[in-house]
Amino acid sequence: MAAQRKDLPLNTGSKITAAAIVLVLLTLLVVYSRFHSDASDFKHADLTTKTTLEPAPPSGTDQPKHVFEALDPLPLPKDRLQQGVADSEPTPHSHPTRMAYEDDWCISFTDLHPQDFAYYQREREDWDISRGRIWPAILEGRVIGNHESSQYIAPYMEASYDTIRQQIQNDNEFAMVAALYRPDLNLDLDTQRAIAFRLVVKGHTSKALSHLVIIELVQAQTRYRRTNQVNKKAEHHLYRALAFTVYGIKHFDLDPALTYLGAVSTADFPLELKPRYALGADNRIQEYLDMLTQWIDEERANENLQLPTTDELPKAAKHDFESRLARLYLDFGSELNDLKGVLPDTASTLLKGSECVQRQVTFFGDLERRARNRAR
Repeated sequence: MAAQRKDLPLNTGSKITAAAIVLVLLTLLVVYSRFHSDASDFKHADLTTKTTLEPAPPSGTDQPKHVFEALDPLPLPKDRLQQGVADSEPTPHSHPTRMAYEDDWCISFTDLHPQDFAYYQREREDWDISRGRIWPAILEGRVIGNHESSQYIAPYMEASYDTIRQQIQNDNEFAMVAALYRPDLNLDLDTQRAIAFRLVVKGHTSKALSHLVIIELVQAQTRYRRTNQVNKKAEHHLYRALAFTVYGIKHFDLDPALTYLGAVSTADFPLELKPRYALGADNRIQEYLDMLTQWIDEERANENLQLPTTDELPKAAKHDFESRLARLYLDFGSELNDLKGVLPDTASTLLKGSECVQRQVTFFGDLERRARNRAR
């Protein structure tokens, strides 16, 4: 395999398509360099990174193995929960009658008629695929789950390096998602970032933003541990991680927030890097978010990419957001409150949750307590 990879750098003079993809990656890396530079000095930077998909070995402590490790999806095992509801006595939170999809319902599998619940599941699955929330069935020998979306990246989870490279050159978003799950490809961080940014431009935010969040948090920890202080470079990585997180929140995608909260809530994550201690309420998250948003909008305008606005999202997207937000409150309550305290007002407001979110927090909390009691 190593002998084959010596010829992997693209021959830009051989094919127009190869030259085009190098130009795309070059553009992405230039823009990333702008986002990577200090926000007060928003200029083009000299490119010293690779612009092809040639693999590179990890570079010391800057690329620890867990950069590639995926957090499990939010725990919404509908089969177990539906069985738990069926086995449970009626509660004050359950509706005595079922509702139609067009009605003002809250909890899908307790409120909706069976056929409407099935429709919700299909619409939610379509929404997941459209935003790149795709999980492999098996990752590094570990069963992740039986997700409908797994089939879309299955061919690329075992594909050769050359096949993956060619499909990424063809702008295949499913190959890009699969590449971010595959540490065996040994893609250097700049190539990973370029792939993730391309996915975000195409509207596939979930895996891409989550991957970027992890990279930036790892970089922040590396900077902090070298000096034992939250210096400007460490802050810079924290701001980028939070900009990616907030962009997801504002576009009804909570996977980057899950990734962020899952990382900062671990026992070995430095307390000094947690947002409440590192940044405070008077911070520059909005500034970094504005840069990110402006670049994404400009890239989409250049390609004439017309993506749905938040007002045009399917109903399932907003209900899925509420369900996942309820899970974040149950699983990361204190960390979520700390995060809300430093985010821009619009994102913080979205995380406060509606009456439906509060109802789901109570419902899922009660359901899990009953399940634990039955298991004793």
